Amino acid sequence: MRSVLFHIPAELAGYPVFGLGWLLGVWLAVSLAILGWLAIQGRPARELASYIPFLLIGAVVIAFLLPGMVEHDRAGVPLGIPVRGFGVMLMAATVLSVGLAAYRAQQMGIEPDHIYTLAFCMFVAGIVGARLFFVIQYWPEFVAIGPDKAIDWATTTKKLFNVTQGGLVVYGSVLAGLPAGIWYLRKHRLPVLAIGDVIAPSMALGQALGRVGCFLNGCCFGGVCLTAPYAMTFPASSPPYADHQVAGWSSGVWLNEVGGRVAVAYVDPTGGAAQAGVQAGQSVERIGGTQVGSLAQARELLLAASGGSYELETAAGAIHRWNSPPPSRSVPIHATQLYAAVDAGLLALLLWAYFPFRRRDGEVFALLVTLHPLSRFVLELIRSDEPGQFGTQLTISQLLSLAILAGAGVLWWYIERQPRGSALPLVDSR
Repeated sequence: MRSVLFHIPAELAGYPVFGLGWLLGVWLAVSLAILGWLAIQGRPARELASYIPFLLIGAVVIAFLLPGMVEHDRAGVPLGIPVRGFGVMLMAATVLSVGLAAYRAQQMGIEPDHIYTLAFCMFVAGIVGARLFFVIQYWPEFVAIGPDKAIDWATTTKKLFNVTQGGLVVYGSVLAGLPAGIWYLRKHRLPVLAIGDVIAPSMALGQALGRVGCFLNGCCFGGVCLTAPYAMTFPASSPPYADHQVAGWSSGVWLNEVGGRVAVAYVDPTGGAAQAGVQAGQSVERIGGTQVGSLAQARELLLAASGGSYELETAAGAIHRWNSPPPSRSVPIHATQLYAAVDAGLLALLLWAYFPFRRRDGEVFALLVTLHPLSRFVLELIRSDEPGQFGTQLTISQLLSLAILAGAGVLWWYIERQPRGSALPLVDSR
């Protein structure tokens, strides 16, 4: 995990970098240079116009959004804007996936500017949908309460728009991005299923790179894994560590239920508990002198230990006492972010290779919406960052996976009823 890669300085030679400063001047100069170069090359006005929304949005972000993202140290000195791993991977996912789709589109007789504008529509709608889905699901975490116990809307709004630290749900982006893409394709009378086949590998590639960003950010983490050699630990500033702290991990002891009894499952090898003789496999009888009746109670007793002083009595009568600072890293867990990245990367390769062998338009996209929900459903089984929904053990992502699978079945039925062949390559997409 590496949430922040580095900071971009807030000032250069005494002048601001962001807002009405250096970066905006450079952006405007580069934008004009690009448009001028394209005009000299004889590119049509329509293609030039397709770049303008990107350039204008960039200028607005630099002038009005970036200044509010400058971080300060404890003394109030500006550190600059943090360049976060999640944001970098999100940018890489966008650039590479759009480039891949544009390359395939050009092979199929589709003007690349259609792909660029389509990507813009789907990207904006997808980001909004992904963020909205996450905000609705975790709304209490975004509400900031001021000193007067009222909602601090300024701080809450800033948290809502701070997407560079993560907080995007893939299925939210799909639910919003696909309708936006279909609207654009129908507006320009382009074959929806055929273009869906073109962009399907790019969607999987974007997912793969995005999951690497999740790994750098520490979100979307997996459940505790104490036996596999590939399990990973995360630092104290990470979401997994915070999740484990609630279960009493500050003690350096991770408890679990084995055979109906509360037992020590893992001990921080460098902490005071290990030095005091606490070992994995020991059954727990009392914590702090209180009889242990359940796993939840035992974890609460560890969490409530005052001053970081702990006492644990085993079923064999051994009493262990220790006093030490919290562990520096989390309990070993599944790196589900990397599992998902590998899964999506392989899916992207499969879809790319299958494209020349499709019998009807839509088969490549249908393959995407069939295989991805299956793997996502399985990966959710070893994730621990989402609770069950609607009185079931299934997470919201698992429920959506089942819904998408049902939709994929309908899509396959529709595709099989179409004549063989493809609308691609297009002779003229204008």
